[in-house]
Amino acid sequence: MKYNLCVSIPFKFISIKDSKSVIHHAIKSKPDLIELRFDYIPNVKIISTDFLKRLLNLIHPHATVIFTFRNSSEGGQIEIQQHERFKIIKIFIETKPDYIDIEMNTNDNHLKEIINLASQRGIKLIFSYHNLVKTLTYDEGTDLIHHFYDKLIKRLSMNPQMLRDNIYKIIFTAQTFEDNLIPLKICKNYSNSNQRIISFCIGTLGVFSRIMCVTNGSFMTYASLDEQTAPGQINIYKMKEIYNLILN
Repeated sequence: MKYNLCVSIPFKFISIKDSKSVIHHAIKSKPDLIELRFDYIPNVKIISTDFLKRLLNLIHPHATVIFTFRNSSEGGQIEIQQHERFKIIKIFIETKPDYIDIEMNTNDNHLKEIINLASQRGIKLIFSYHNLVKTLTYDEGTDLIHHFYDKLIKRLSMNPQMLRDNIYKIIFTAQTFEDNLIPLKICKNYSNSNQRIISFCIGTLGVFSRIMCVTNGSFMTYASLDEQTAPGQINIYKMKEIYNLILN
């Protein structure tokens, strides 16, 4: 069975030289995708088009690249003004990674501009939602996606064709083992409708859905390298060992 595994790197480096060994370590693990989490960076002023292009050159063509600067309200490690974060995301777009992760609750004007600019550059977007407290019901989760899509079409007047290749990412926090079933059902539903989806639970109790989501249609799941970027994240080598046991 083919599945996509993304290794997520908390980017804490201030130079290309400092980042090389970690990126090479990540490439050695042979992930399908590498996510660079820039909300861990010690100084946002070093994020420039030139700096990011040099990082991309280190990773391509070994893996597909996701740039993320997570909002602090959904687990981001740095609290900055939203207009400053928006400027950083626009620098991401200028650099042309394969994907940019952007929260569904992004300001409407910023969201519309990001979608338009990303589309012009051929960049795919991951529209994400992270509930750091609980797991929504199945109906609440699917309604969340439906209402967001409805907003893009009706309120922001987006072209449905422009949105076709983007991904919805719905992340919950498991409070019980049974919570794992909700994202798995969401993955099954949307993947059967040919909509790319990522959904699982974080936390210790969410490990089951983090592993099994790709068997139910999730576009990918996330793994760690040396340091987690979310609770319950499993080392990529352990993840591969698990999949070799249960999928082969």
